Amino acid sequence: MRSAPRPSCFTWGVNIPPAMSYSVRRIGLFVAVLGLCTVLLRGVDPIVVLLVATLVSGGLSFVLLAGPREQMARSVAERVRALGRRIDAGAAKEDAALDEADRAEGTDRREARG
Repeated sequence: MRSAPRPSCFTWGVNIPPAMSYSVRRIGLFVAVLGLCTVLLRGVDPIVVLLVATLVSGGLSFVLLAGPREQMARSVAERVRALGRRIDAGAAKEDAALDEADRAEGTDRREARG
């Protein structure tokens, strides 16, 4: 039996999709680093400040947001697997319907294609 994921201390018990949680944390980290870089690099070209903030927040998110990133990856992988199962089930139903129609007509479409 699969246990429910432990709620994050930042969600206050609200069920937030992992992709949204990771994205909000990533944006928040960038905004915080951008604010810090703006203060520390006062007088420097704004493009340079943005570049430094982007690089620093990217490095920090790689380390600090590894857990949420893994949760998001597992969530996306499960959704892709579920979609694959739905597609396979639909294809099986379609094949069964075609086989039934072939039996009713007395033909075999698979042999006619070959």
